[in-house]
Amino acid sequence: MKRLLLLAATFLSLLLPLAHVAQADDFKSMEGKWKVDSAEVNGKIVDAPELKDIQITISGDRYEALIKDHIDRGSLKLDETQKPRTMDATKTEGDEVGKMIKAIYEINGDTMRVCYAMTGDARPTEFATKPDSALLLITYRREKE
Repeated sequence: MKRLLLLAATFLSLLLPLAHVAQADDFKSMEGKWKVDSAEVNGKIVDAPELKDIQITISGDRYEALIKDHIDRGSLKLDETQKPRTMDATKTEGDEVGKMIKAIYEINGDTMRVCYAMTGDARPTEFATKPDSALLLITYRREKE
C-alpha cells in the first residue's frame, strides 16, 4: 500500500508541471493583438462597422480591450483541461470593475473564437448562439505586426 501511494504521488508530481506547461501554451498562443472578424449574438450575425475598430491585446494572463476612446483591462484564467476549453475574464479597469465573464475558447493559428455568457452564471457549452441565449460569439483574427 505504501509503495502504491508513493507511485501515485510520483505520478502526480510528474503531471503537475505538465499542466502548468499546457496552461502557458494557450496564453502564449493568445499573446498579441487581435481584431474582431465576426460576431454573433442571440443567433444573429452582428453587422456593426464599429466592431472592426475593436482591438484586443493579450499579454500573459492580462487583456486590454480598446474600443474607440475607451479601454477595458482585466485578467484571464484559462482551463485547458475542459472540453471545450474555458476562460474566465475578470475586469480590473473600465466599466464594471470586478465583473467576471464566463466563456469558452478555441485557438487555431491566427484565429481565435470565444463564446461569452454575457449574463448569469451558466458558461456556454458550444460555439453557437440561439435566440434569447444572452451569448456572444466572436471570431478574432491576429493582427500582423
